[in-house]
Amino acid sequence: MKKGAILFLFVALAFVMFSAPSFADSVDKATDAMQEGQDMMDKGHKMMDMKDAEVMEATVTCVQVDQGGTLRSLTEFAECTGTMVVVTADKSAAVVAPKAHSAAMKGGKQTVAGELAGHTRGYILASSSALDDKGATKTVEGTLVCLLPNYENGTVQPVVATSPCGEKDQHLHVVQTASGQVYALHGSEDAIKKLEASSDRNNVKLQGQIQGEQGAWVLYVN
Repeated sequence: MKKGAILFLFVALAFVMFSAPSFADSVDKATDAMQEGQDMMDKGHKMMDMKDAEVMEATVTCVQVDQGGTLRSLTEFAECTGTMVVVTADKSAAVVAPKAHSAAMKGGKQTVAGELAGHTRGYILASSSALDDKGATKTVEGTLVCLLPNYENGTVQPVVATSPCGEKDQHLHVVQTASGQVYALHGSEDAIKKLEASSDRNNVKLQGQIQGEQGAWVLYVN
């Protein structure tokens, strides 16, 4: 082979090696494309689950029992061991259902998203799929506590009523057990009105379906 031809082949080979993407570069690009596709799928799943979500300005409060056994409402906490409540700027209050609850959700004013379901006697902030995802039926015994919202500072005040509370403005309810567990109450308007009409507040036994996790226990009363 003539020297000119050999030189031509060498130059051509060098051109291919340095101009075309390497095998490693191709693998990296393919990996990046796959990750981008997975991110888009995850985002799509979240959008489908929250298709009816409302975005609102609210104050997040944790209602939990302190070391002395007293039920308190806190806007500053490291971890909520009771139940979370949101008080919105348009004067509505709702308990936070498990699938709307996030470990990243801290106390204070912030933007929250979810579906406000229920009625004026008991709103709940949830994702669409959470509303029908209830657990086994259970009987819970404890003290029935009203959570009276303060719309000026976005908090709720736990109060054990001494008489029926149905005449008070829209508010939420929880049950505090002897062990310090807090269950937010949710149910039909008639079921909540029945609770509000009762003067029994201590050692109350309520039966319903349990849904939740620490920081977001909900008892759906019948």
